[in-house]
Amino acid sequence: MTEAPESAVALVGMAGRFPGAADVEQLRRNLAAGVPGLRELTDAELAAAGADPAAPGHVRVGGPVAGGVETFDATAFGLGAREAETLEPHHRLLLECSWEALERAGYRPTDPGVPVGLFAGCAFPDYLTRNLAGLAAEPDGKPLLSAGVERDSLTSLVSYKLGLRGPAITVQTYCSTSLVAVHLACQSLLTYECDLALAGGAALPLPQTGGHVHAEGDILSPDGRVRALDAAANGTVMGSGAAVVALKRLEDALADGDVVHAVILGSAVNNDGRDRAGYPAPGVAGQAAVVDTALAVAGVKPETVGYVECHAVGTPLGDSIELAALNRVFGSGRAVPCVLSSVKPSIGHLDRASGVTSLIRAALNLRDGVLPGTWGFSTPNPALGDRFTVLPADAPWPADGTPRRAGVSSFGVGGTNAHVVLEEPPVREPRSSSGPQLLTFSAADPAALDEVTSRLRAHLASHPALDLGDVAFTLQVSRGHFALRRAVVVRDRADALAALADPGRWIDGETRRRDPRIRLAAGPGPDWAATAAAAHSLLAGAEVPAPAATREGALSALAAGLTRLGVRLDESASDTVVVEGGSSAEELLSTLARLWLAGCTLDWPALHRGEGRRVELPPYPFQRKRFWVESAPSRPAAHVPSWRLDPQPVTGLAGRLRAAGPWLLFAGSPVGEALASRITLAGGEVTTVRPGAAFAFLDSGDFVVGPGDLPELRRSLVVVPRTVVHAFALGGSPGEIEEAAELWPGMVTVTSGAVGVLGPDLTTPSQAGLTGLTARHVDVGADASIDQVLAAVLNTETPLAVRGDQSWRPHHEPWEPPAPGGVAGLAGFEEVVVHRGTGVPAPRESSLDPGPGLPDLDDRRGLLLVRPDPAGRVLAAQARVARLAGRGRWTTVVSTSDPAAEVLAAVAAADQLTEVVLSGVPLVRPARVGEPVQAQAQARPRPALSTPFVEPEPGLEQEVAQRWAAALGYAEIGADDNFFELGGRSAGAVRIAAHWDLPATAVVELPTVRLLAARLAEPRS
Repeated sequence: MTEAPESAVALVGMAGRFPGAADVEQLRRNLAAGVPGLRELTDAELAAAGADPAAPGHVRVGGPVAGGVETFDATAFGLGAREAETLEPHHRLLLECSWEALERAGYRPTDPGVPVGLFAGCAFPDYLTRNLAGLAAEPDGKPLLSAGVERDSLTSLVSYKLGLRGPAITVQTYCSTSLVAVHLACQSLLTYECDLALAGGAALPLPQTGGHVHAEGDILSPDGRVRALDAAANGTVMGSGAAVVALKRLEDALADGDVVHAVILGSAVNNDGRDRAGYPAPGVAGQAAVVDTALAVAGVKPETVGYVECHAVGTPLGDSIELAALNRVFGSGRAVPCVLSSVKPSIGHLDRASGVTSLIRAALNLRDGVLPGTWGFSTPNPALGDRFTVLPADAPWPADGTPRRAGVSSFGVGGTNAHVVLEEPPVREPRSSSGPQLLTFSAADPAALDEVTSRLRAHLASHPALDLGDVAFTLQVSRGHFALRRAVVVRDRADALAALADPGRWIDGETRRRDPRIRLAAGPGPDWAATAAAAHSLLAGAEVPAPAATREGALSALAAGLTRLGVRLDESASDTVVVEGGSSAEELLSTLARLWLAGCTLDWPALHRGEGRRVELPPYPFQRKRFWVESAPSRPAAHVPSWRLDPQPVTGLAGRLRAAGPWLLFAGSPVGEALASRITLAGGEVTTVRPGAAFAFLDSGDFVVGPGDLPELRRSLVVVPRTVVHAFALGGSPGEIEEAAELWPGMVTVTSGAVGVLGPDLTTPSQAGLTGLTARHVDVGADASIDQVLAAVLNTETPLAVRGDQSWRPHHEPWEPPAPGGVAGLAGFEEVVVHRGTGVPAPRESSLDPGPGLPDLDDRRGLLLVRPDPAGRVLAAQARVARLAGRGRWTTVVSTSDPAAEVLAAVAAADQLTEVVLSGVPLVRPARVGEPVQAQAQARPRPALSTPFVEPEPGLEQEVAQRWAAALGYAEIGADDNFFELGGRSAGAVRIAAHWDLPATAVVELPTVRLLAARLAEPRS
């Protein structure tokens, strides 16, 4: 690498989960071996996702994220059971990936010690609509939505949980989201808003294993293959994943001994504007400009770039436009063509995570000296030209004395483009530390601690070139934040492999205090010279002279060295560390280990005299458990329509009538005239239209319209009406009501006796076809109150029927037919007459004509099958009238397709039903609130806390503990457990306090079971 500019940014950490790859290293191995993440989905997976593989155009290929999205380590992040199960999957994986990116960079994942910014975005939260539809209506539901489901909380929640104090900005630019986030992170670093930045994205559509449905003209592949940059490109496949990179100013990264995987020389972001075929279409000029700008920012020429990781998703148009843009920027005359590649044929298009995934792949290739192949590539896209080449397989990237450089592109729907220019990392000189080392790590529970140990041992075994001193330093500065801790003193790599497999050499403990005071005491032993020498070589600064080879000299060196490392020594302290004469460096490291286990905060860089270097080590093994709210039950197979009383308020009606004006009222009956008079009486501005032979404008300002006059009426109106009411049907003939509905889309349709609320009030079945003509409809009975009719007209939420001075709204009661096999089909109901409605649209002038009428069945059973169209509604109304008149026991079945015989048999058996609406038919009034989200019934184990479990005493303590356990979803809670450490929220604390009639702040001030129980035991004044 040449001398980098001051604006260079180092990529120091990478983390992610991808289709077929649980981490970045597995992704690298899969790509190198040609193992794709996209795969054929099994029958069981498709069935679980509710997908129909027999549906036209269905493609049973997908890229579900490795490990799934239903499990999560709530304990590691300090989340309660309820918070964890409602936490949206994008939030979950971004939390984990941010944690891992910091650990892989060699920094503490919580409270890293430097200002850390976070820039990330995610796809639409399907979990919200599929699984949490009713959460907002539940107690504490809105806080859970606002911090853990809503996309605005994506980065701020991570910053809160990990203690990150830099900017936390959620980015949303569709497919380019995560690479735009990288650009913003670089800008934040270069303006010193933060010293370390995380950038990334996540895309986790639900269901994960449903495949996709290809339709002619869309971007999805008809055969489940992604042929990026290929002449045979015919569409993409959406994959699932999340990825985060850790970035740092290059000069700081080198000074701090960080791992550098690649160097970002420059980046740029722009938008295509209007210079494209349409909003979702890409633009050549904008893409070329962003690549050119990024190269200019980086200060490099296009001919020095040997490889570009393209956005190329495998669509013919998108790939060709991207190639055209690159050809504009990369001039001719190159000695060697630039290699183009795309990771998407292997893992699919990861949408909001695609840009950062491409960046990770490019960084790996630069670091490892690989020119990447494109999986499945066969024939070049004709737009490729001679300046570029696409490799079918990986090839070595030969060194030619100049730094390897790569570009990464990501282009979003809507035209936001991003490009980043990368360079290979600077060479890191190998080194070998001498002397014993102290390996330290921690975990939330014993199982995780053992897994950390075994992972570290396997990593050391497979990476023999690692310097043990660098390993020790990285562990010390990045892996010690849990209370459950383990330390191992080792002499060299071989000894480390042996010690990590030998529990007898592990120094284990659980930290209960922070920075205790320690008394240093001398133990027995004659060889204090050895102790003094060990203390000086291990603990003293480079400038400190050697101590006297005496007991006093050794203790003085020890005291100075421990103080230098941050240990608070105090002769009056109760905690004592005894050091014996003849102690070796290994024994002194064991002493440091015990101090660390006791809670002392040690200055680890000082232990390494400022020469510590970070290396990439395995991340924390999350102990994931299932935290998942199952999706709401699918809509019942059928609904039975009925009516519910819903009287409309008439208080203040006059003011509301005035506010709804100007009115346009089609009045062709006495009731219509009464409506106009009431509006005028209220002071409302109303124009009345009456039916007649020809168009006329009356002196009163009203109109008469004949056939074909509605366009003329619209042109003649002096003011645009705010409320349009079409009530011609009250006079018997609706006139050209369909044309009126097209001219005034928000029109209120008024009918007379078109629906049966009470039964006999269905007097005009011929008007039933009008009831679905417009979204707003009012049916008027013979004795309807004019004020109630107008109040119903003003209701914008639901159709209504007015009978007397009351209004009624439609209601749909779920109805489940018996399971298949429960009814033997129509063979058992030979006497049932099945009459099929026409279902064929009639000419425009008679679109409400239902066709042939119903046969008279006398007392026999009949099923009427109709479509949910005007003609079907008229037939259904006729069937209801016939049933009331004793001309057949009709039940109407409303369906968009021919029902199965078993369904018809079930309806036929339910003689009491007048009408059944099958699934697939839009309801008149959809439910406004989803089914409540049900908390998981099984209580979860108490999480690992720094506080040991203490059984609550019988009586008040047990009562308080049981209430807290029920509120927080745990099987048990200890007497000394802190309500907020258990994941409790302020709203829950207020409710608990209110249960015992305590002040709202009681649980805040008394946050443990024992303290609150003691308060309850006090006599009340």
